[in-house]
Amino acid sequence: MQISGRVQSCCVALVFALTTASAVKQLKSIHDLKKINFGQTVPKHSLVLLHWFANVVNIDNNNIVRLTFNPNSGDYGSHHYGNYEGLLDPPPPGQQYYTLGNLNQGSSELPDHVVHSQGEYAGRNLDRIILRVRNHNTGRQRLQRVYQVYITQHYAASENHGTMYDLHNTYCITTDLLRQIQEFSVGTDQQPLSALRDDFQSNADDFQLRHIKLSWGELACLALFLFIVIEDKYCPKRASKGPQRSVRNNIETDYAIDNKYHPKRASTEPQRSVRNNIQSHYVVEIPEHLLYSDDGIHLQVTTGTNGKARIIWNGVPQHRLENGAMVVLFRNNKDNEASSTYKYISNKESGSFDTSVPLNDGLQARLHKVRIKYCFWKVVGEEICRGPEFKNPQTATNIGNYGAKLQLFVKDGKACARLFVQKSFTEWRSEFVNSWVGFYTSSDKATNEYSWWQWQWAIKFKPNTDVKDFFYDVYDFHSELAIAPGVQARFMLSNKDVRATTISSWR
Repeated sequence: MQISGRVQSCCVALVFALTTASAVKQLKSIHDLKKINFGQTVPKHSLVLLHWFANVVNIDNNNIVRLTFNPNSGDYGSHHYGNYEGLLDPPPPGQQYYTLGNLNQGSSELPDHVVHSQGEYAGRNLDRIILRVRNHNTGRQRLQRVYQVYITQHYAASENHGTMYDLHNTYCITTDLLRQIQEFSVGTDQQPLSALRDDFQSNADDFQLRHIKLSWGELACLALFLFIVIEDKYCPKRASKGPQRSVRNNIETDYAIDNKYHPKRASTEPQRSVRNNIQSHYVVEIPEHLLYSDDGIHLQVTTGTNGKARIIWNGVPQHRLENGAMVVLFRNNKDNEASSTYKYISNKESGSFDTSVPLNDGLQARLHKVRIKYCFWKVVGEEICRGPEFKNPQTATNIGNYGAKLQLFVKDGKACARLFVQKSFTEWRSEFVNSWVGFYTSSDKATNEYSWWQWQWAIKFKPNTDVKDFFYDVYDFHSELAIAPGVQARFMLSNKDVRATTISSWR
């Protein structure tokens, strides 16, 4: 028996409706959320939208979810959803579906971080939330009850499905999952990140938590939520520091860490896996004549505060800033391993960055592209250009008419003095028996105002066999005075008889 085309179409539609309604998966926990291919088949912006929604509804002690806005009035871009394609089960009498999340219609009410999400979380205005609520206009005087919550998305235009929703990427969100997401509320009353990490047994380490806090500020809990759902499964297991708390109901600016320069401290900490290390694959050695640049960019390492290295940059063009750039500190021009001392320079074409790395000969600043790792963590990307190595002064000051010279240099962030004594000046020890070298914080200091205990007898300087000079013997003294702009060394022949002064504007 033949079936008419109209009846056949109705049968197909009925089968489609029954199939689609029963095919919607239910997500009961964050663990279930982690199974979804966000960023592949589902927009990552869906998580941002869902996080906002979970934190804008009320859930009482009886697990009843109520709206704090009126969908009949079009709040947050909401409007009636007819379910004509049979995506969901037909609503019971007295209830109906609403959809919300249209970034064009709700942009004036939705939070800025939802409407203007950046990078991989930027919305293409495809994802939506569907609600099943009681079908009457209660106004704003009474909170409207929610019976079902779904996340879904429109098909992309290239898929030629019109404005239909994608059945295969539609999920029912349970009240338990909404409660879990509420624990990641943002703002001034948000929970400590470490507590959330432990409650949800995340693999985020302390470094990642600090970076999240510094980078995301009041949205830090949202960032940790995103991290847990999308990236946690790819992270190495965090070393346990004791029993884990149970999961309830079933993710300078600027941060620098300098363990590379502090081997004692670094050796007491567990080594992170390769996935968590700053990537160094993009670092290549550049010939000296290319050091200064790309597009007129200038980079320099100089003296900062308390003996630490300071990076100065200027002339970074706008197109570099728009694509993301950071300044990175390296040991020297031959160093091919990017350190963990870096600063994302945002939209600043010029500026400075005081690192926590002791100033030393050879340090070099380089400009790199920014690479995003673990959703939001900015790490060192491809190199753009580099500046010259930091060099100690190569000139020395003559000590009177004697065959000797005085030089100021820095070692591990400390002011040091170097004596060059002509090899023919064999009587220098007897000539300088009462001579001494003092260190001063500025040229304004009187001779007797040298830094406390920062001086040494000239004849007690130690031989330096590393510096080779055909005409001079070399002797060094390392003080404990932190190097800083204006620091100088003075050579006294005896008492207050100053015979040599290094330049006071040093670096």
